[in-house]
Order: sequence, then structure tokens, then C-alpha cells
Amino acid sequence: MAGIFISYRERDSKAWALSLRDRLVDEFGEDKVFLDKDTLRAGKWKDQIERALGDCNIVLVVIGRGWLHAQDEEGRQRLMSDDDVHRREIALALARPEVTVVPVLVDGATMPKAEDLPTNIRDLIQQQSRAISDNAAHRKVDLDALSADIRRVGRFTPKPEETAKTNTNSTQVLVPVKNSGKAIGAISLAVMVFLAAAAEGGLDHDTKVVGFVFGAIALWLGWSGFKDIKAGLAKGRGLAMTAMGLSGLATVGMLGALTQPDTVKQPIVNSMAPAMSNPAPVINSAPQPPILTDPEPAAAVVKPVKPARQEKPSAVAKVSSVNFQGIWQDGHDMSIFYLIRQQNDTVHLQEYNALGALTFDTMARPVGIELKIDHPMLVANLALSDDGQQMGGSVKQRATGMVKPMLLRKVDLDSLDPQLAGMLRPLIE
Repeated sequence: MAGIFISYRERDSKAWALSLRDRLVDEFGEDKVFLDKDTLRAGKWKDQIERALGDCNIVLVVIGRGWLHAQDEEGRQRLMSDDDVHRREIALALARPEVTVVPVLVDGATMPKAEDLPTNIRDLIQQQSRAISDNAAHRKVDLDALSADIRRVGRFTPKPEETAKTNTNSTQVLVPVKNSGKAIGAISLAVMVFLAAAAEGGLDHDTKVVGFVFGAIALWLGWSGFKDIKAGLAKGRGLAMTAMGLSGLATVGMLGALTQPDTVKQPIVNSMAPAMSNPAPVINSAPQPPILTDPEPAAAVVKPVKPARQEKPSAVAKVSSVNFQGIWQDGHDMSIFYLIRQQNDTVHLQEYNALGALTFDTMARPVGIELKIDHPMLVANLALSDDGQQMGGSVKQRATGMVKPMLLRKVDLDSLDPQLAGMLRPLIE
């Protein structure tokens, strides 16, 4: 009877168990090492495990950080279940005095307390444990010490053809062949956050929140990938460091953005976007109103017809007679309509889309033939034409300083599509 049985919890320490198996097979031979996934054959697996335990005089119990609290599909602690296979393996090994049980601590795990263990395996804490370090240089020393224990206790001898290679192979244990998928995923998420932040038009609050969540997930993936690399389960230390750096910047950037005012364009600004790319079809259909950047140029839309000395009294007279009320259609986007209600010097402006949904709501101030909008996100000046059927001017975003032209045309509901007119008529009545 001479053999090595490796007992482990699959979800806790599978990679470590496989790597430890490779090291021991290289040193002592495949027939001396039992690992359930490799050695089980057709038939009752519980019987095979018990027979393997009967043929082994050393049992290595691999314990990771999640070993004690591992749960089954119903949320119950596996170790406390009477039919838990891993617990049964440990209990059988401890019950046989001729078997040496060695707890192997991996991934920074520590020995559990006696009161945390089922009664039939509490003697596990009385066994001398061996810790395998995450650090590659220390790991070699730890594995050499474990191999020395096995040779001394089990009276094993290395395979003749492998004796000269033992030191060389020991440095290759737990060396992964693939880059960390977690680190790659973290970099991908971080890049997505940066691309969203650089997108034209700024970010609204919801986008900032999603970006922050993605950044936090990327940061967690980068850190988790870095720990896997330290444990020897993957490679790509530089990749993981880059992932943590990028995801950290993305997370902090989005957190900072959440404390700033949203810079996304308001609907009234969005309605003018087509005018910048293709203004010709709309502007050629009527005289082009001036782009207003201050009140004085806007006043030039209506040419005075009286002598200069009478211009001021005329403007004063027109203040009381100018009427902005009605339904106006966006000259650059025909699917957008503005409802303007006026009572003396109070003007209420609302923007609706073609479905009748309210997309913008603000108060405006009439000054002569001009309508001035002073909103937290934008400033707009619109001047009424001589015939009262058009308003032209400009709108400026406060956050970016961008200025765009704006053109509104007064509409007769009877001239519109009956369905659209039926939707707009109740708004003004």
C-alpha cells in the first residue's frame, strides 16, 4: 500500500489540485497519484474512491479560501451535509491510523477552527499543514518541502528518469498557458466607458450611472485577474496591471462626472441638429433669419419704415401688439412643434414631438419683437418677422458654448395632416 490521494473541493481549488497532481506525477509516477477526475473508471464512483483511499497512505486535503463555506445548489453548507463526498474522503482518511493526512493550504487560506467543522473530521486541525505560496519563488520552496514530506512519510522514491529533472520541473508547476480572461474583460469594459465619455453630445445622468457601474465591474475583474495571476492560475501580470489602471480611471472619471451638471443636449437643442448638416432645403424656402448671438443683431430682422426719430415710439407701440401665441413648426425638423401661450408679458413655450409627447418646457420673455429664452442649459433669442409668420434666431448651449441657428414657422392646423392636427388642436384650445 503506497499512494497519494488528492482530496479537493472542485469550486474551491480545482486548478491547484490539477497543478499539484502534475508535479507529483512527474516526481513519483502516475500510478502513485489518485485524482478523481483522472482516475475514476466506469462503475460506482463512491466505491472506487473508497478503494483508492484503501490503496493510499498519504491523503492531501487541498483547502482554499472558499473551502469551509462552500454551498450546494440549495444554499446549504456542503461540509455540514452527511452525504458530502469531500467530507467522506477526509473522514475515511482520518479514521485509518496508517494514513497520513496533510492539509495543503492554497490561495492564502488558513486552517479552520475545530468548532466550525463536523465532528467526524475535527481531527483535521491536529494534522500538520503545508501552505503553498502564491509567489513563484516561494512556491518552489513550499512544493519541495511537501515533496520531501511525502518521500519521508510514504517512503516514496522519485522516478529514475525524472530524478535529474525534479528541480527543473518544480519551477514549471502552476505555470499557466493563457492570458487572464478577467483582465482582458476588464480592459474591454474600461474602453467602452472611455468611448461613451468621448461620444459627441455629452452624457446624461443615466449614462453616467451605467458608465460608473461598468467601470466598477471592470475594476473588480482586473483585481480578480491579478489575484489569479499571482496564484499561478493565469499569466499576463502586465495585462492585469493595465486593466486595473484603466478601469480605475474610468470609475473615478464617471464618479466625478456624476457630481457635474449633465451636458447632454436638451430636446430644443437636439431639434436643431439637422440644420447644421443640411440646412439648404429649409433655408432656401424662405428668407434666412439672422443667427443671433446678442439682442442687438436680432432686432435688425425687421427693417424700420419710419424715420429714426420715430423708431423708439414705434417699438414701444409694437411691444403691446406683438403676439407670439400659436403653434409653430421647427423649420429644420418638421416633426417637432412648439406650443406658445402668451398672457401679457408672460410667455410659456413647450416642445412636442410628432407623437404628441412633451420634450421641453420653459418660460420665455418677450422684448419688442424678440422672444428671449433663459434656461439653465441654454440661451435662445428669436425675432418675429414682419408678417408674424416666422421667428428666426439662434440658440446657445451653456455647457459647450455651441451656437446653432433656429427657425420656427407658424402653422395653420387646417393645413396639416388631419391626424396630426387632431393631436395638436387640444393643446392650444
